[in-house]
Amino acid sequence: MLRLSHVVMIFPRPLWPYLPPYKKFVAAWDHLFKVAEELIQKKIKEIEHKVDLDQNIDGAYLTHLLLSEKMTVEEILGSVTELLLAGVDTTSNTMCWTLYHLAREPEIQKQLYQEVSHICPGGRTPTIDDTAQMPFMKAVVKETLRMYPSIPSNARISMDKEIIVGDYLFPKNVSLCKIWA
Repeated sequence: MLRLSHVVMIFPRPLWPYLPPYKKFVAAWDHLFKVAEELIQKKIKEIEHKVDLDQNIDGAYLTHLLLSEKMTVEEILGSVTELLLAGVDTTSNTMCWTLYHLAREPEIQKQLYQEVSHICPGGRTPTIDDTAQMPFMKAVVKETLRMYPSIPSNARISMDKEIIVGDYLFPKNVSLCKIWA
């Protein structure tokens, strides 16, 4: 999958179906979506079973998404698939650089430790709600991602209306690509 991404992504989208690796690229994505869908269906059944038994429903990322009802199952499927694809490398890269800089900055490390210890006493594993109460943790991770982005470029489609940033005009529906951070 990752071997194919850079080959496909450097070309304009209308050309993708004509590229030799495109079929493999699509097949890899289809497989990832299938795996993600199986995980989601399994989790939904697990949650329904716990509800039937009147049990507490604790869980991590997927459970949180399913119970929050802020996203459709299709949106959750996309999120989980993306996590399956990119989560391992991007997370490990971010963690390595974060730990490196925390080791070099003992005062920052101490402040972060105090914040996490205050919100999660006794070494308790943080929940999604806990992390929302950790502004310093969020700042540390964002600064790490600013200095060492997980991916060197990121493409987006502009809004449905033109936008002006500083002295630059971005027409509506234009493809934008940020190279490095």
